[in-house]
Amino acid sequence: MADTGKKFHFLDLRIPLGGLLSFYGIILVIYGLLSNKEVYKKSLGININLIWGILILALGVFLIGFAFFKRRKAVNNKDKL
Repeated sequence: MADTGKKFHFLDLRIPLGGLLSFYGIILVIYGLLSNKEVYKKSLGININLIWGILILALGVFLIGFAFFKRRKAVNNKDKL
């Protein structure tokens, strides 16, 4: 019979996905900060690389933080049993 209780999963996809998104976000933020401002005249002066880089980086950090928060919570609950 299967155990219906919540178990700690060793392979959590939030960690590698969060790392990958954070890496891409950092690359876009750096490119947005260092790129020539003339490139953004086509987009009405909006630095879309910087904006999306910040959003992707925030999502990556959120995923990694959420994974570690859930992992710590699972370990603490296991210690209480």
